[in-house]
Amino acid sequence: MGRHLLIVTGYPGAGKSTTAALIRREFPQFRTMSYDALKEAWFDREGFDGEAEKRRLTDRCLAAFWQQLGAGMGDGGDWLIEYPFCRKHVPMLKQLIEAHGYAPITVVLSGDPAVLWQRFARRDAEPDRHPGHLCSVYHKDGPQVRGRRLSLEEYTRDCAEKDYFIGLGPSFVLDMTDFSRVDQAGLLAFLHEHIDQEEPSSAERSR
Repeated sequence: MGRHLLIVTGYPGAGKSTTAALIRREFPQFRTMSYDALKEAWFDREGFDGEAEKRRLTDRCLAAFWQQLGAGMGDGGDWLIEYPFCRKHVPMLKQLIEAHGYAPITVVLSGDPAVLWQRFARRDAEPDRHPGHLCSVYHKDGPQVRGRRLSLEEYTRDCAEKDYFIGLGPSFVLDMTDFSRVDQAGLLAFLHEHIDQEEPSSAERSR
């Protein structure tokens, strides 16, 4: 069985879920694990009052995600994870990759911050967006207080400080500024080059 960990990361609102769906259509052997889905379930189960409590809850949820991902990797097979994974997540990702003998591949979604910020705002306005992501106070069947939206300047600074160019294994940067010009063919060719192997080579493994 393959042992590739495909990490789809990048700017919020850039189109990671859409890109992950494209990849899974091309490579259906990949299993997925969603940190956002886990986080939304925790939001509904526990709720939070204020940004500090929300941060503590998401920290606990992230620890649970790492545990579940490690268990899945322990079972083998190819895994795809999609989230704005950034430099602060690299140590744990490396730990899991090395512990389970996986070859990482990273896809980074980038583009014009002004365009992606507007797309980020449109996504947050969609009716199926979980309100827990948007609120500073959230209880599924109780009070909900919408948080303040990031300005373009704050969004740009936040993305630069977090740094999504994490450099785990072979990496492909996809410019998502204009959906009609996204290099999907180049991305899929890159992935075939690194996935269509019997066993990942030692040179591809993260050390």
